[in-house]
Formats: sequence, C-alpha cells, structure tokens
Amino acid sequence: MTPCDQPRIIAERATWLVIGKPEGWHSVEQAGGGLRTIESWLRSSVPGQASLAGAGLVHRLDEGTSGCLVAARSDEALTELRSAFSGEASQHAVEKRYRAWVTKGVRDRGQFALHFTGRHRGSSKVSVSERGEASDRGICRWSVLARGAAHDLVEIELVGPGRRHQIRAGFAWLGFPLASDGTYRGSMREGFNHAALHAHAIIIDGDEVIDPDPRYQAQ
Repeated sequence: MTPCDQPRIIAERATWLVIGKPEGWHSVEQAGGGLRTIESWLRSSVPGQASLAGAGLVHRLDEGTSGCLVAARSDEALTELRSAFSGEASQHAVEKRYRAWVTKGVRDRGQFALHFTGRHRGSSKVSVSERGEASDRGICRWSVLARGAAHDLVEIELVGPGRRHQIRAGFAWLGFPLASDGTYRGSMREGFNHAALHAHAIIIDGDEVIDPDPRYQAQ
C-alpha cells in the first residue's frame, strides 16, 4: 500500500466532507495559478463546491502535509465550521490529530504552549518563543507511538486554533525537528520528500474520520 498522489473524498456528511490531501498539493489557490490546489480540485470535481467561498475549505494544511482536510457544503456550515476551527465560540466541537516522525529522543508524553510569529518578509520559517500575544499562541500535546533508530513516531493533538508551522517549528524549538523537514533542519527519512507530517484524524462533534497512511504506522 502506497500513499495516494491524488485528492479523494474519504467521508461525506450532510454539512461537510473530508478530503484526503496528498503531500505536494497546496490547500488554496495561489496568485498566478499553475499549482496543484485542493481548492481548484474541489471546484472542478465535487458538485456544489464551486459556488462556495474558497470552494468551502474550512482550514488549510501546508503543501507538504498530507491527510484530513475539511470542506463545508453550504455557506452556513462554512461560517460555523470556520469559527470552530479558529477557536471562536461555536456550536461545534473539533479535534485535530496528527502523526509525525520526529528526531529520536522525545519524551514519551508531553505538551508545549508556545508563541509563533512571522519573520522578515520572504522567510520560510516562523519564530518561536515562550512569551507573546495570545493571538500567536499554539498548544500541542503528544505521545510516542513507536521508536526507531533515527526518528520517533508521535501522535499529536493540536489544541485550539492552529498557527503557521506550529507542529514543525514547535518540535524544532524543543530540539526534535520533524524528519525530512529541510526548513527546520530535520534529518532525512527514506520515503519522505517533505516534512514527515500527516493529518491523521479529524473529529467533528464526536464523529471521527481517519485518513490512514502506511508510512505513519508503528512497525
């Protein structure tokens, strides 16, 4: 079994659906076009999505991150779910769980609450600090699923709204950068062309959707 290289619908509900996003795809359309985006794919491949802002996408994943990406199926659902994913008061409860291969040696369980801010114009990194504005704060909890010779497999719960590069920059700040993450100096892992990060599961109001990827299974 190998990871899919094309988007696919992995769950459909009355008000939302979950796309299995391949690595190497952008989430939203980019200035100038010419890139593979989930937004464009939704507009052309899924009936009804073209009429919604951003084709109904509720949140984003980095280009190199694979896994569960949520799209709403109506304007009302889009407003409600975007509020839930951004951490605002909402009638919906949302949980986001990721899997990643990180540099070996991380504690069995842990949590970080750090602040993530942009660097100078054109920088591909974000800056991380222990203090900052509430609007820049990002929280993650993790547990180790398996240990390897060079990398450990961890499951990560992203608590509240996500910040840009939160998992990647956060683990690098702790001293355990993600495998194959050249931006944050992670060592290479065979089979990964991008940072080894996968949006494994999304849970909306207790309804769990999982996008299994064989590369993120304990051996």
